Amino acid sequence: MKKILTLIMCVAFSATMFGQTAKVEERVKALEGDAKTLKGQAEALQGQIATMQSRLNELADRNAEYKKQLDIRQILSVTVDSVKYGIVSAIGDRKTGNVKVTLMALNLGQDAYPGILHGASFNDYDGNIYMCHEDSVSVGGLSNYEVLRHNINTKITMMFTGVPVNTRISNISSYRGGGATYFSLRDIKIDWR
Repeated sequence: MKKILTLIMCVAFSATMFGQTAKVEERVKALEGDAKTLKGQAEALQGQIATMQSRLNELADRNAEYKKQLDIRQILSVTVDSVKYGIVSAIGDRKTGNVKVTLMALNLGQDAYPGILHGASFNDYDGNIYMCHEDSVSVGGLSNYEVLRHNINTKITMMFTGVPVNTRISNISSYRGGGATYFSLRDIKIDWR
């Protein structure tokens, strides 16, 4: 009787295991199918990435070519007559269209008046010109006729009006007597607030 009972239990166990094995095999086949699908999707995405990278490289080459043609290079500081002028900030007011450009001047020579006595102007990348008249220029927080002292940083501010929001300065120039350009700075981003 024990042998028959053992035999019945072994047959039942085998049948159960066989059913489990069939389920596992089905699951393995389903997972293998999913893996093939995912592999195909990954290859397709890699192809798209390669295409996009190629397009980015083309655009970078075209941009470099345009910059070379336009001769765009950023100039944030320049030294003229032993005075080093450098851009500190360009801040635009979205509501009023006013742009305040702040420069720092360091006189490396003898005490002297700055050459910015007749205002300044800037061009945007659309070809528009914006003027800053001499009464809108401040040297050291005073008038535009203040002396630049030897080896002392002096803040110079210029106010431009009527500038459209999101404008970027292509070239900003300052003038001395007779309208001659004193110095130019190029490719200045305006921080619009």
